[in-house]
Amino acid sequence: MNNFHEWLSQKQAFIESLLEKNLPRVSHETQLNEAIRYSVLNGGKRMRSLLILAIAETIEIPSIAIENIICAVEFIHAYSLVHDDMPCMDNDDLRRGKLSCHKKFGESTALLVGDTLQSIAFSCLSSPFFQVNPDNQLKIIHTFSNAIGIEGMAKGQALDIEYTNKKISLDELKTMHQYKTGSLINAACLMTVLASNGYDKKMLDRIDTYSKSIGLMFQIQDDILDKEANQETLGKTPGKDEQYNKSTFVSLLGISKSKELAATYYEEALAAIKPFGNKAYYLASMAELMMTRSH
Repeated sequence: MNNFHEWLSQKQAFIESLLEKNLPRVSHETQLNEAIRYSVLNGGKRMRSLLILAIAETIEIPSIAIENIICAVEFIHAYSLVHDDMPCMDNDDLRRGKLSCHKKFGESTALLVGDTLQSIAFSCLSSPFFQVNPDNQLKIIHTFSNAIGIEGMAKGQALDIEYTNKKISLDELKTMHQYKTGSLINAACLMTVLASNGYDKKMLDRIDTYSKSIGLMFQIQDDILDKEANQETLGKTPGKDEQYNKSTFVSLLGISKSKELAATYYEEALAAIKPFGNKAYYLASMAELMMTRSH
């Protein structure tokens, strides 16, 4: 299949079906299950999962070998958004054009949604993997744990709080987002390589460079869209960072230089996967999609 948009449509449908199948059924006992499903199945772009599938195509891993990784990554991403929207964090009423979880189900339930999604994510990764040996599965779990903890997403969020109302350098901003946004993107890509029983260090290094570059590119685009797009397009409230006096790539560099920096990371990502040749078609197309997205 050479048509990227056709591939994209098919893979997005596959991801939604996979997530739906692996989420808890709605229960009449509590709102928790409904709130979990609401928070995961609410129209996300699924960029991280699409990257996983593009890498699987590049290094020729059957999709069944990375289904558990897709679920774990999406569940952790959903948890991070639910908690990020809460009043004690970014205090946002909207997510993907709908009421954020705490606005629809209450703060207590939203807190439990995030906690439960973490648990479900690790249940996915510790379940038997098809065609992945146990040593590699352990490496996958270890990579994932590091990416979302004190040397990953949690650290990035803590730095974000620490840096609010402070003037920080460009290097400090990059470091924060390498943890907050980049670590899960990086882990999703590396875990996919680790699901291959025949990977080598060169392959891992190329994907590591690619994923770190697009992680920063993705965040810069986020900051640009937050400045240029409207609420209807974004599906969330624009201008929140400026409102809360947070440093962004746009506030430090301006729109023009931010776009130049994003383009630099885009070129770095493409250079990293060039040795894969035509096998990296979908991976290169994903980088372009993330670079040119409108929301």
